[in-house]
Amino acid sequence: MGKSINYISTRGDSDTLKFNDVIFEGLAADGGLYVPEKWPTLSDEQINSFEEKSYNEIAHDVISVFLDDSISSQDLTNIINHSYSTFTNPEITPLRKFDQNNYLLELFHGPTFAFKDVAMQFIGNIMNLYLSRKQRQINILGATSGDTGAAAIEGFKNIDNSNIFILHPYNKISEVQKKFMTTVKSENVYNIAIKGTFDDCQSIIKTIFSDIRFKKDNNLTAINSINWARIMCQTVYYFYAMSRLDSGNKSVMFSVPTGNFGDILAGYISMKMGLKISKLNIATNENDILTRTLNTGIHDLRDVKTTSSPSIDIQISSNFERLLFDITDDTELVRELMSKLNSNRQYELSKEIVRKMQDVFTSHSVSQDEVKEIIYNYYRDYNVVIDPHTAVGIKSAQKCEEEFDIKVFLATAHPAKFNDTVSEIIGNNDYIPLKVKSMMELDDYYVILENDVMMIKKFLEDKIK
Repeated sequence: MGKSINYISTRGDSDTLKFNDVIFEGLAADGGLYVPEKWPTLSDEQINSFEEKSYNEIAHDVISVFLDDSISSQDLTNIINHSYSTFTNPEITPLRKFDQNNYLLELFHGPTFAFKDVAMQFIGNIMNLYLSRKQRQINILGATSGDTGAAAIEGFKNIDNSNIFILHPYNKISEVQKKFMTTVKSENVYNIAIKGTFDDCQSIIKTIFSDIRFKKDNNLTAINSINWARIMCQTVYYFYAMSRLDSGNKSVMFSVPTGNFGDILAGYISMKMGLKISKLNIATNENDILTRTLNTGIHDLRDVKTTSSPSIDIQISSNFERLLFDITDDTELVRELMSKLNSNRQYELSKEIVRKMQDVFTSHSVSQDEVKEIIYNYYRDYNVVIDPHTAVGIKSAQKCEEEFDIKVFLATAHPAKFNDTVSEIIGNNDYIPLKVKSMMELDDYYVILENDVMMIKKFLEDKIK
């Protein structure tokens, strides 16, 4: 399976890796992100065959092309089946139809009620297989804007040969998001609340991983979307969704609420692999750096605004670097742009690069008042309860000037994860599952630390040793 796939850094100055090594890497040694040396493609015949296949079977066919011979076809089947056995819907990511033109791709049926479960359950199981073979211990380090941490903890809490350290911005995620992480009482789980924003948490992670000696001495690995396997797993539900649509020659747009650009990058990669998506809509809230970049070519960091959709409350979109590399095929330019971003907090893209992006992407930002309007209207009109991030995706898609035969909105989280916002808008909390209600009564286990890299390093060393 996928024996010819090599992985290279977006900045061009790191070793080429195979999948069984790249899965344990976060940042490359040169500060870049790993991507396949070339995109594998699926034939039209194979993609058409997905209409008759289950989600798990589609996942096998899509993921297998990115792997190497360290994983057999049967190993992959077992890992996929085990990973998605915890999902509450047999379709894994079911497609809900509103009308002939509008669909909701529900990505929240995993154990922590968010789309991050799709990748994290798989990653936990495949890493466990590799670790068991090598009798190796790892320490997982990640930052979360709310959902990644919970999904990662759920995926790794029972893996004996690992510790997991998750940073989240103190008092800047929803109470339910926090509870999904901090109520897990396990000796290998460490929750760290940082006095800062998600971008601060992410910056700490990148700084630590750029310290190659510290990373190796402490056997650190990453599970944020800087880890290639996260993106790989997320491509699957684009193929699944298209297989369930009667699209024919119709134009299809996917609208994706995104802050770190990983979820929508997976859609872009699925197009590179042969999936016939017409357009991808980058749905942003008032933290609209991606919208501004696509519309003006100027990537300009501003202060993070706190909104009702906290997973989009981001200015530094790590995975955007992968897109820049793929569009330009120029590691020197990527290094130059990332250097400017680090030193000047901005860079400007050429008109040619922006045009290439606009061929694939559109983008529109959404205000908090518009989020409330969408949540209320969809409850009134369809009796469907959606979370604020999904509302961003829907409203952003409504602003697109182009006409599409079909629009698919990605529902990235269960509304119960943002019940304070949602319940106030729709006037009840009947949609909140018993699991969430019970969890809210449990004790929290986490520490609060300053926004300081050295303090986090010392905490890691103390707990690891």
